[in-house]
Amino acid sequence: MPKPTLYFFCPDLSHPLGGIKQTYRHVDVLNANGFDAWIVHRQKGFKIEWFEHDTRVMYEPAPVKKNLDVGVFPEIWGPNISKWGKNIRRVIFNQNCYYTFLAFGPDQSAAATYLDPNVIGAIVVSDDSKQFLEYAFPGLHVYRIRYSIDPKLFYSQPKKKQICLMPRKNPQDANAILCTLRCRGALDGWNVLPIDNVSQAQAAAILRESAVFLSFGHPEGFGLPPAEALLCRCIVAGYTGHGGDEFMKPEFCFPIRFGDIRHYVQTVEQILQQYTQNPATFPAMTQNAAAFITENYSEAREGESILSCWNRILG
Repeated sequence: MPKPTLYFFCPDLSHPLGGIKQTYRHVDVLNANGFDAWIVHRQKGFKIEWFEHDTRVMYEPAPVKKNLDVGVFPEIWGPNISKWGKNIRRVIFNQNCYYTFLAFGPDQSAAATYLDPNVIGAIVVSDDSKQFLEYAFPGLHVYRIRYSIDPKLFYSQPKKKQICLMPRKNPQDANAILCTLRCRGALDGWNVLPIDNVSQAQAAAILRESAVFLSFGHPEGFGLPPAEALLCRCIVAGYTGHGGDEFMKPEFCFPIRFGDIRHYVQTVEQILQQYTQNPATFPAMTQNAAAFITENYSEAREGESILSCWNRILG
C-alpha cells in the first residue's frame, strides 16, 4: 500500500507563537522517523524566521491524494477545517482545547466539524485537553502527544534580580499586578523585563538570567513559557491555564487561581522578600522542578508520543 503524505496546514503568522513552532517541530520528528510530512502555508514565499529550522515547507495548493493522504488542521480554523479539507482524510491538531469554539458562532455546532466521517482523529498536547475533547465530542478519537523543552536553549545561568513575563495574554492582569507591587514598593531593587516580539533564542536568554517568571497564560492547552521557565530554574508564579496543571504543581512553583489579583500580588511580594532575605529558600524547589521537566518533556518522550500517535491514527 502506498505511504500517505501528511500535510500540516499552518497559519501565515510571522510573530512568535508557540503553536506554530510546535507544528514545525512535529513535522521534523515525523520526517526523521520515516514519515512523509510537510508544512503547508497559503502565501507563496512566506517564511517563519523567529526560530531556526530546516523544516520541509510547501505552499498551497497541496497535492493531497483523496483516500490516501491526510490533511492536518489547527483547531483555530474552526468550521473552515471542513471547508478547506473537504473530501480528504483529516486530523485536527488541537493545541489549545479552549480555542476549539472560537471560530464558531453561538448557533453553530462544532460536532459537524469534529465528528465528520473524514476526521480520523484529533491530536492534543495535555491530559486536560484530552479529557475536554473526549467530553465535548463523544466518539472522537483523541491522541495525546508530549512537547519537548530544548535543554540546549533552556537551562540555568547565574540569576539577576530580574522578573520576566510574557504580556501577550491577559495583559490587564499583568498591568494590575505590577502596578500594585510598585505601589507597595515591592519591586524596589528589581528589574522587570517583558518578553515580547523577540526570537526564541532571545526569549530563552532572558529566562536563563531571570530569578522570577510570572505566568499570565490562561486558558492554555499546555503552556510552554512556564515549562521553559521551570527548566531555566526560575521561580515561577501565576496562572496554570488548566493545561499547565500537570507540571505547575505546588511543590515546583506557586500556582495562582485565574483572576485572583490580590493573592497573586501577595504571593509575588512574599517571593521577592524571601529571595532578598534568604535566597537559599528556593534552590531545592527550582532544581526539583527542572528535573521534572527534564524527565517528562524530553525529546525522547516527545518522539515516542508522536510516533505512537500516528501509528495508531494510520493503523
